[in-house]
Amino acid sequence: MSLRRSVAAAVGLATVSLAPAVWASPWALKPGEFYSELSGSFYSARSFLDNRDGTRLTLDGTLEERTVRSHDEFGWKKRASVWFDLPFVSRTFAGDAGGSLTSTGLGDLGFGIRFGMHLGHAPLALELGWTAPRGGNRKLFPGTSGSGGADGTSYAAQANGAVRDSSAFFDAGLQSLSAALELGGSVGKRTYWTLGGGYRTRYETVGARAVTDRYADFATGTATLGIWLGDHVLVSGNFTGEWPMSQGSGYDRIAAPIAGDHGPDLEAVTHLAGPRLTYRIDERTDVFAGTWHTEGGRNVLHTDQFYAGIAWKQTGLDRLAGVLGGTQAH
Repeated sequence: MSLRRSVAAAVGLATVSLAPAVWASPWALKPGEFYSELSGSFYSARSFLDNRDGTRLTLDGTLEERTVRSHDEFGWKKRASVWFDLPFVSRTFAGDAGGSLTSTGLGDLGFGIRFGMHLGHAPLALELGWTAPRGGNRKLFPGTSGSGGADGTSYAAQANGAVRDSSAFFDAGLQSLSAALELGGSVGKRTYWTLGGGYRTRYETVGARAVTDRYADFATGTATLGIWLGDHVLVSGNFTGEWPMSQGSGYDRIAAPIAGDHGPDLEAVTHLAGPRLTYRIDERTDVFAGTWHTEGGRNVLHTDQFYAGIAWKQTGLDRLAGVLGGTQAH
């Protein structure tokens, strides 16, 4: 990777990319039903996975992120529900050579619709999603909605360069559209699983697909396996991944595309996995805690993220419907 690319590169984060693995669901709520969640998360990253083979390299500093997130889902039609997601984020980058930069504000707003296509023992749903930046500078990186190319060595240069202002390292100003199919099932009376696959595009201008445009397309995948340990304790393992399909050369750089450049060489691959422990207090209330770990990838931060929260709900789903379910037996 050339120095010109290094200085212009951005770090692709997985703050919102994490959400689908937990909330992705083959179950849609009915009118009058709801699910509301308030959570907080934290990570401190000192390394990233490079572009060639995912080798872990130093950031030459520390990037910390603290997030408070509100996620709400409501039944809309007989087989359709809508969800809203809004994070409040604070990020700090402190270079090893000294100095630090902190940005705080609203992250990218998320909105989605889930259509229940099949109910019963093998539920299937189609989910459509959209994210939009709550303000931000399109020349500043990274955005809170996730991926882009990453060269962690550019952090120190950006923190002390001309782009430094109150928005630096906070919001890239890009929107995203996504579509995914979610399938679920159960094994016995205590175990459930979900699998999902889909497509996500991030862009500055809808439909712009020239080499120099700011866009990137990804294939996405999620998986969850949950097991009940008694009447109140649910342990689940979660996975989420993104794989690049195409990308414009202007997608993940601050500077204008380099003259004579015929395509990008920064493509972000993200593999995240982690456990979640849920304590179901009663039919309507959960408390939970979990972690997300970077299991592999390219051009992404290596993070160990910790989160905890509380959820309130009113649904007719049984306990094998994951986070949306109640206490009723299958």
